[in-house]
Amino acid sequence: MDSRVSQLPGFGPADLELLRKVEAGLSITADVSRADVLLCTPFARQQALVAVHALPSSISSLYRKDATGRILHAAEQPLLFQSLSSGSGGRRRREVLSDGAPVIQDVFPIHSEDGRVLGALLVETNMIAHERQRRRSRYFRQAVVWLQEMCVRGELASAAALGTFSLYDGIYMVDATRTVVYMSGIAANLFRSIGILPRTHGQPLASLEPYDVQLVERVFASQLCQAERVESQEGRTWVRSAIPLRMPAIRWRNYWLALPWTPFTPGGEHGVEAVLVLLHNATEAVQKERELNVKSAIIQEVHHRVKNNLQNIAAILRIQARRTQNEEARQHLTDAVNRVLSMSVIHEFLSQDEHRPINVRDVCQRIANQVTQVSARPDQEILIQVQGPSVRLPASQATPLAMVVNELLLNAVEHGLKDRAQGTIRILLEDLGDTVRIEVVDDGAGLPADFDPTQIGQTLGLQIVQTLVTDDLKGTLQLESIRAEEQSAPAGTTARVTLPKRNSRSG
Repeated sequence: MDSRVSQLPGFGPADLELLRKVEAGLSITADVSRADVLLCTPFARQQALVAVHALPSSISSLYRKDATGRILHAAEQPLLFQSLSSGSGGRRRREVLSDGAPVIQDVFPIHSEDGRVLGALLVETNMIAHERQRRRSRYFRQAVVWLQEMCVRGELASAAALGTFSLYDGIYMVDATRTVVYMSGIAANLFRSIGILPRTHGQPLASLEPYDVQLVERVFASQLCQAERVESQEGRTWVRSAIPLRMPAIRWRNYWLALPWTPFTPGGEHGVEAVLVLLHNATEAVQKERELNVKSAIIQEVHHRVKNNLQNIAAILRIQARRTQNEEARQHLTDAVNRVLSMSVIHEFLSQDEHRPINVRDVCQRIANQVTQVSARPDQEILIQVQGPSVRLPASQATPLAMVVNELLLNAVEHGLKDRAQGTIRILLEDLGDTVRIEVVDDGAGLPADFDPTQIGQTLGLQIVQTLVTDDLKGTLQLESIRAEEQSAPAGTTARVTLPKRNSRSG
């Protein structure tokens, strides 16, 4: 995960490392707390910066968009600035208004090793979710507080590798005696679906599945978050994520005192008092993923066979072109070979990955090689260069664009360089952000003197180009002669195609 706090100014390496650890635990803390969690740091006098905003996956966010980067002022956040200035520990709460909705706000100061206040954690919960949390088991409520305190101390750094905890996931807790002290209704239903009849509390961990026992034991032993994906022979797939819970302590006059009231029996292993296990039933998602993979493999195989068939057709047309005695017919067959091969190039790219945008630069290079081999006369030496950055477009645009490039190259070879023993054609690519520009430039004879730009589709090749550019690509086509600097005679032709980029999903 890329850290958003690594570039915060005014902090030393040790401070940044602590803030990175806090950041790593924000997502799972927000999910389990069913609240928005904001990591805030001092910014200027009476101002604070929202360095990271973790939006919960288990409930709708209070915010319409990510608040990361927002500047908070003391007048609107008195609890936050009181915490930043005094560094007072514990949990502070007040009701605030967010778009008219009542919100409960908890503030947790973040202390460095030497006691300085580096920032604070804001945990903001809507009133409905807050009341629901209050009605939950005291074990779960205590675990949420511990989780938030651990996040503030940077003790959830290993949680960065865990997945999200959603509204439809189950959760249960195991204490140091390996007893299930809490189980949510969703978790109980998941176990019932496999023939296990769980109790809400007081059930031995060993009565659940062996995977649960193994995962919990690993967490107690390693003191780190653990995740495991298990696929059973029955075809179900569960993802279990486990979090170690430690009893927090507060510093008071150089003494460490345990926080009052805990339903757990102290004496956990290595400071781990309990383990929180999150259950996600991924069976349906895995099945859909497998179905998509199978379909994708079939489609890729189809593209591969289409490519082979097109190449076979091109080979047959090439044989016919060699046997015909009519020069005009030979030229038409040669053009058809290039058109078929340009289509096969796209299917070759699609056979590798149908969902990945196609690199137009690679397509242009392949087509350039084909045109050089097929269309140039034996006594001609034609060099086709592809210049510019790699531009990726969806197949819906890359396919007609390949045909356009092919036709423009054929036009340059057959007309611009027709009477030349040597010639150069350049394909210039430009990525203009929302648009793409491709120019095919030759150093041939230029456009005819009587060429009418409004009648571009006078030949079959240019008619194909015009139709593809305007109808399929929704772009524009321009043809113009290149004038030499010291003479008025043409020194080549430029064909310029400009098209808007299309979203790969909409394509």
